[in-house]
Amino acid sequence: MAKLRPLQMRNIAAAVVMAIALVAYLIIGGPWWVVLIMVAAIGLSIASAILNRPDQGGR
Repeated sequence: MAKLRPLQMRNIAAAVVMAIALVAYLIIGGPWWVVLIMVAAIGLSIASAILNRPDQGGR
């Protein structure tokens, strides 16, 4: 397995922190549109970490 790049580590850490904040926000019962924005941000952060992985092959 390839070593994670700093950008990937940052994106994964951001996704974890946002997921924890999302759970806390759901417990206090915030507006649905804020939850939607947080879910989109988590998804984009994970997608960015996946897309920024080192090349797997001879490309």
